[in-house]
This record gives sequence, structure tokens and C-alpha cells, in this order.
Amino acid sequence: MLVIDDDPIVSQVMQMLFETELHLTCKVTGEEGLKAVAEEKPEIVLLDIEMEGMDGYEACRRIRQLDLPFQPYIIFVSAHSDPVKRLAAYSVGGEDFVSKPLQPEELVRKVEQALRYRREIHELKSQARGAMSVAMSAMTDSSALGICLQYFRRLFQAVDSGQLMRTTLDALGEFGLAASVQFRDNGEVKTLSSESGNSQLESLLLQDLSAERQHIVCYDSRCAFNYGPVSLLINNMPVDDIERCGKLKDYLALMAEGAAERAEVMTQDGAAAVQDRAGATLAAMIESQRAGQADARALLGAMRARMEDMLGNEPRAALLLGLVDEAQDSLGKLQLQQVRELESLGRRLRGVALRE
Repeated sequence: MLVIDDDPIVSQVMQMLFETELHLTCKVTGEEGLKAVAEEKPEIVLLDIEMEGMDGYEACRRIRQLDLPFQPYIIFVSAHSDPVKRLAAYSVGGEDFVSKPLQPEELVRKVEQALRYRREIHELKSQARGAMSVAMSAMTDSSALGICLQYFRRLFQAVDSGQLMRTTLDALGEFGLAASVQFRDNGEVKTLSSESGNSQLESLLLQDLSAERQHIVCYDSRCAFNYGPVSLLINNMPVDDIERCGKLKDYLALMAEGAAERAEVMTQDGAAAVQDRAGATLAAMIESQRAGQADARALLGAMRARMEDMLGNEPRAALLLGLVDEAQDSLGKLQLQQVRELESLGRRLRGVALRE
């Protein structure tokens, strides 16, 4: 583990906590730390933000640019822990954040977690970047709209917070986006990430940003969307393509707002009540459709009778009456198909309710 901090007390604390378990190196400047990363290839880097010369943000950027077999797990350590600082730390490549004054138990827990997940996180990030590149290059406006429509269909079927978050991450993945989703309900906070499952820094960031009045907060390629009990954090917005980035923001804001409304319905009424309301709505639609069929048939019948009175036995009468009969048959078939589709949807809905 490499510690880059110009505070000698921090270095002493690190030695007391970790020197018996890990090979520990301490550096006091960003330049020295960058050289040590290239030479020693540490698994974990504890990095201060405010230092003379190269600050922690710049040091982290340059570390991420190094050609290393495995990138280190970087934990920022700073007395400044406001949401903007945390978001900036994550934007330059940090993976966790520890506030000063240091809490030994918290620091030990975070370092142990970093040792367990460092290689897995690095591999997942590489895969996500490759998938994002392919997906974003192929994305068009029509496909984006299709993704959104399919997302809302699946969202209708979500019955708990876990399913809602997974459905949302799946849809964001179809856009080629690496993201995290957070669901908050009566003090309980759940966070799910597409890259690392459950990132402590992302969870803390989303909780902080959810308190902001703005629905959308962006910093470089990171963008957070906050609506009610649901927040999204997108890690790889295509900021180099201004037009695409702007359209994505519109789609993502719509998705986040829809997820928030669905979450509030689940929280207030429960899934069973939603199923009941949806079933009642479908029943009303079917009844309305059947009533419309009867009205249409009556109208066409009256039209035929009127034409018979007006045309009598004229040669064109048979042709016009035949057209009316043909229109009546076509309308009947179309209306029958629509009723069958609504009834099929109703059966699927009842099937979901029974499984629940």
C-alpha cells in the first residue's frame, strides 16, 4: 500500500494500522507518489487531496494514465468531504473516500474491502468500457426511444426495489452506460452498481446529491439524476458528443422520474393494489371497446338502410352496398383483434398477480 500525504501524523497512523499486515510506503508529494506507483505497483493508494505542487486530483489522473498490469484501488483521504469534492474525486478515478480526522475502524474496513475487490472491479470496468464503446457507436434516436419504451413496460411489472433497480440498470446498460441506482425508503438506503455491485463511495455520493434541489447534477463525464426516492449516477456520459449527451440527459431524466413514480406507488400501495388498479383499467378498456363495436355496427346498419332507401334499384346500389358490407366486416375483424389483445394482457396481468 502506498500513502501519499504531506501530513506526518497521517503517515504515522497508517504505519500503526497496517505495517504489520502490508508492505507500506509513504510519500509526501504527488510527484513522488506518481513515481512510486510506476515503480512499486501498489495494490492500494491512500491519496490526500490538498498538497503542495501536484494535488491529489492531478496525481489520480496521472496514475490512471499509467500503463500498469493492474490499476491500484485509490482511496481519497481529505478533510473536505462536501458532495462536490466527493464527486470530483470519483470523476478523476477514485474508488472510495475517507474523511479526516481519520476513524481507524472505518479505514481498516475500507482497506480490507479494497483488497478483496480490487481485481474484480478492475476487470468489470474494462468490460464495461468495451461494451459502452460498441453500444454507443451503434445507438440511434429510434433505438434509444425503443429502449425507453421497453424500460417502461418492464418498470410496470417491477414489484420491489430490487427488481426496480435491476430493471433500470439493464436499460442503462442497453445505452452503453455504466451506472448506479439508489432507492431510499423510510431511512433504508439500497444502492446497486452495474460495475461493482455496491460501491460505498457511489452510495454516499448519491445520498449527498439527493439532498440537492437540482434534479440533474453533472461533473465532467459523471451525471446524477435525483427524483424523489430514486437517484441515478451515470459514470460515462459521452461529453465529447454534445448532441448525443444532450439527448441522453432528456431520456435519463424521463427514466429517473418514471422510476421514482413507480417506487412511490410501490411504497404507498404495494404491488397488489397496483395490479388491482391495472386490472380494473383493462376491464374498463375492454368494456369500452365492446360498446364502441356495437355503436359502429349500428351506425353502419343505419347507413346501409339509408342508402337502400335513397338508391332503390339503381345499378350502382349493389356496388355501394357491397362496399358498406366490406367496411363493416373489416371493422368487425379489427375490433375483435383489439379486444383479444386487451384480454390477453389482462390474463398476463392476472398471472403475475397469482405468482405474487
